[in-house]
Amino acid sequence: MQEKRYPKGHFIAIGMLIGLPLGIPIGIAMGIMAIGPAIGLALGLGIGTYLEKKHNPNPLPMTPEEEDQRRKILAVLAGVFLLGILMFIALFMIT
Repeated sequence: MQEKRYPKGHFIAIGMLIGLPLGIPIGIAMGIMAIGPAIGLALGLGIGTYLEKKHNPNPLPMTPEEEDQRRKILAVLAGVFLLGILMFIALFMIT
């Protein structure tokens, strides 16, 4: 039987999508709603990395267009993340 191949990072994305909603109840139980998704995301990254190594040892190579698109998405997400940190610091300094 032929083994299925997936693009690099396929299972990591699945792990993050599974972990994020699992973290919300953790945040509610801790009483800090904002920390739950971060914990879930970290758990999801761990699960996704494990699945990636187990089920995708030889990933499909990415085309140059896909690499460029991934780079652009990461740049936008990094900008949003930095903006969020700056807003948090500004709100913390105001109060």
